[in-house]
Amino acid sequence: MRSTISYTLYVLFAAMAFAACTQQPDKPAVDKKSQSETLIQEHFRYLNDHDLKSLVGQYAPKASITSSDWKGMVSGREGADQIFHLEFYVSPDAKYLVDKVINTDSTVVVEYDVIGLKDKANGGVRYDVRKCSIFRIDDKNNIGSEATYVNAMAYHNGN
Repeated sequence: MRSTISYTLYVLFAAMAFAACTQQPDKPAVDKKSQSETLIQEHFRYLNDHDLKSLVGQYAPKASITSSDWKGMVSGREGADQIFHLEFYVSPDAKYLVDKVINTDSTVVVEYDVIGLKDKANGGVRYDVRKCSIFRIDDKNNIGSEATYVNAMAYHNGN
């Protein structure tokens, strides 16, 4: 009887040890808010570096991009390439200075100033404009849409 109990305990212990060894550790939970924050921080770093390739790579293939700076909507990485290529051409020294960020996981709202020299070919005009962009972040941590609003009254021309 004693050997039966010992044998049973031995088998039970061996089974628990085997189960513990084959058990996979839990994957850490994905912190969507943290991912979105990093994506947008990188976005503004790429804007300030005028890194067109990295900037365009942040957009989903079917992203929609709108702005009160122009009419209509552009789509996807090709649209982002058009917009930022033109923006960097028009103001090659533009700096994007983030003021406020509201992050709710899949939506990030950013208020920022853009300062730079506009129309350099014609003597250039210094400007400072206030913008606000609303980014929707998709499940793959890409920018699924961006809507940018510009306060046209906030242009400050001068030297």
